[in-house]
This record gives sequence, structure tokens and C-alpha cells, in this order.
Amino acid sequence: MDTTFIRNRITELRLQKGVSEYKMSMDLGHSKSYIQSISSGKSLPSLSEFLYICEYLEVTPELFFESI
Repeated sequence: MDTTFIRNRITELRLQKGVSEYKMSMDLGHSKSYIQSISSGKSLPSLSEFLYICEYLEVTPELFFESI
């Protein structure tokens, strides 16, 4: 598994939820470009942030990685 999978999966799940990068960033309590920086490959979430992202996207970490 590589970082591309994580970035693409966050984008996929975010689009399924119908939420913009900006709204998701703000809802998670970050700067407006937080999710965009993950999607573009500039950064990756920490483990704790990854868990918050899963909760926000309404998936378990197991389900997040299920499409591998």
C-alpha cells in the first residue's frame, strides 16, 4: 500500500458523502486547505487525524482499507 491509495480513498469517500474539501477541512477543525493538502499529496494525516477522518466519513478503519 502506498500514500496514493490513502489520498485517493479519502477523496472517494468524501465525494460519496457529497462534501467539499473546504467544508470537510473546516468541519474537522483545520485550515480551509487541510484536506486539499492531503488530496494533492503534500501531507498525510496523523494516526489520530486519520481516525477522525474515518469517523467523519462514517467508515471504520477496516472499511477504509477494504477496497485494496
